Amino acid sequence: MKRPIPLTMTVSLLILIVSLLVAETLTVKVQSTSLRNTPKFYAPAVQSLSAGEKVEKISAQGGWIQVRTSGGITGWVHSSAVEVPKFDLMATNKGLKTQASASEVALAGKGFNKQVEESYRAKHKDLSFAWVDRMLQIKIAAAQVEEFMKKGKLGEFGGGK
Repeated sequence: MKRPIPLTMTVSLLILIVSLLVAETLTVKVQSTSLRNTPKFYAPAVQSLSAGEKVEKISAQGGWIQVRTSGGITGWVHSSAVEVPKFDLMATNKGLKTQASASEVALAGKGFNKQVEESYRAKHKDLSFAWVDRMLQIKIAAAQVEEFMKKGKLGEFGGGK
């Protein structure tokens, strides 16, 4: 004889299924950002996220979004670093490009696309992105960011939001 499944188990299973179906997927829209253990810019980073990476939204709090990576790591990312994918292109022929390469994303982050850069380089033979590339390599410790915010009375340290 079969035993009926308890009501609480059925309801729990239904809630789980619904939550999985309505989970919002976000895409990292900046070159790189940090997944942090608390919703603060100076919080320790749990993992680095790269442009195009997909994360699942769990919750939101004051401009921060709690997310889960495809690897199951949970943390906080600022809302300015992610976006809801607007649409996916379906390739109907081999000529349609649906993704950008890492170098194209980097150029777009600098305000260029490949064609604009080539045209500009042709007119400016001595052009160099060396200083831009060097600036992108600068890493600022979370403790320095926190100290800067305290001294400047910014964010939670100055009453502003």
